[in-house]
Amino acid sequence: MPTPPARYDTVSKWLHWSAAGLLIGGFVVAENTSHRFADAAGYGVHVSTGLALLAVTAFRIYWRLTHSAPAYPANMKSREKWAASAVKVLFYLLMVLIPLSGLAAHAEEFRSQGDLFGVLPLPGVPGWLVPGDAEETHELSSHLWLPLLAIHVIAALWHHFARRDDVLTRMLPGRKQQS
Repeated sequence: MPTPPARYDTVSKWLHWSAAGLLIGGFVVAENTSHRFADAAGYGVHVSTGLALLAVTAFRIYWRLTHSAPAYPANMKSREKWAASAVKVLFYLLMVLIPLSGLAAHAEEFRSQGDLFGVLPLPGVPGWLVPGDAEETHELSSHLWLPLLAIHVIAALWHHFARRDDVLTRMLPGRKQQS
């Protein structure tokens, strides 16, 4: 079995920070836009950001399945590793569920509203892809990532300042991967 890399590769870092920016950006636009998206100026930006998040997440999942990630630090307890893995899985689930539930909730509006970033036609998603009421699922799931983000950031800072390991620095942009 190959030895895991010491740091994340450039593509993994780009996908991580792109997903973070899209998730935060889409949320900020939604929170500052009328809830009648069809009438709101930010509607197209919000939809385009969500679809871009879905695309980045799909590629991110592919990349993660085909490229090794760094191992957890040796001093991490098994429950800490389990918690870190659980937060990652929940993030991935939400980064898929949020855009899909938004598409399902507003499928008809999407077809009549325009293009993805003004270039590609917006797709619709059948409601059966999202369990329950898609509007409620979208609203709930689009707020569930906030506590996960807090946990993720606090854990990264804790590793950096209390544990003094490289968990934070190996994902920072501009750091070269060591062999």
